Amino acid sequence: MSVSQVHREAMTSGVITVQEIHWLARHRDQFSPQERQVVAGLIRFLQQGVINYGCRLQAV
Repeated sequence: MSVSQVHREAMTSGVITVQEIHWLARHRDQFSPQERQVVAGLIRFLQQGVINYGCRLQAV
């Protein structure tokens, strides 16, 4: 998993999962300054309701 993958999935689906948030929190010390900006943007979108906290259902 990478910050760009989490960002792409969250922006495409409108949902960020519990696992993705936990992964971001566990690896935050390893992020580059650019990745930190992306994560800050995700947090802002989550606070504004642009993306939601939940789960993604797999398409069958």
